Amino acid sequence: MRFVIGDIHGEISKLRLLIKYIFTLDKNPELIFIGDYLDKGEDPLAVLEFLTCLNKQHPCTFLYGNHEYIWMNLEPDDLKMKEYLAKYGGYSTLNSIRMNDFDSGKDKLLTDHAEFFNNLKPFWKDNSYVAVHSGISPENYSTDIEDIPPNQLLFNRYEFIKHEEFYMRRYRLIFGHTGFFTPFVSSTKLGIDTAACFLPGQPLTAFCIEKNGMINSEFCFKGLEDFNDNYCPNIIRTNPWRYDN
Repeated sequence: MRFVIGDIHGEISKLRLLIKYIFTLDKNPELIFIGDYLDKGEDPLAVLEFLTCLNKQHPCTFLYGNHEYIWMNLEPDDLKMKEYLAKYGGYSTLNSIRMNDFDSGKDKLLTDHAEFFNNLKPFWKDNSYVAVHSGISPENYSTDIEDIPPNQLLFNRYEFIKHEEFYMRRYRLIFGHTGFFTPFVSSTKLGIDTAACFLPGQPLTAFCIEKNGMINSEFCFKGLEDFNDNYCPNIIRTNPWRYDN
């Protein structure tokens, strides 16, 4: 079976629990990760190491999120990107990899984990679904996914979420980036970022394509038929809970 997994943001303990649950459902799953492995949470380095090992044992596809994109494209004189990382959890990655500044942190990440970063992809698709990190801007809904610049798949939020239409008139979109208390489910899109890094009680969530339902790191399964169409929980916009500890 195929599982699309939401934003991890360093939450290695929740990731291990979710993968353990997935293995109870399928001993040889195909895993598609929606991006944002770094920053904010428990231990970003442990996440990279765990995913690298997992990829040697099971078929995995790793999309890049906006956080990976920023780390990968960081330049020494780019103060705006450094301010972004400082504001949105970059210090948790620096602490995890035991580096003191963003320039040396980038060098260490891209050197020690070159294979992981070099194999990140902008999207995944089959005949029914397209998975991208943050969704697709409505203005690009008639553009083939291969022709959309990758950086335009990383920072979408409210206009995309409000837009109810099948992408290319056929694909249901699976996205992360925006954290919800429970998965966002509508007839045309599925939001699977349940803000695992923001509150201790928020789980890490995956969508199982073959079972047509959501599972999470609390060993909970819920079929899509149990969600209300166009149900949008409150979006968590707060500091990760670990920042207060």
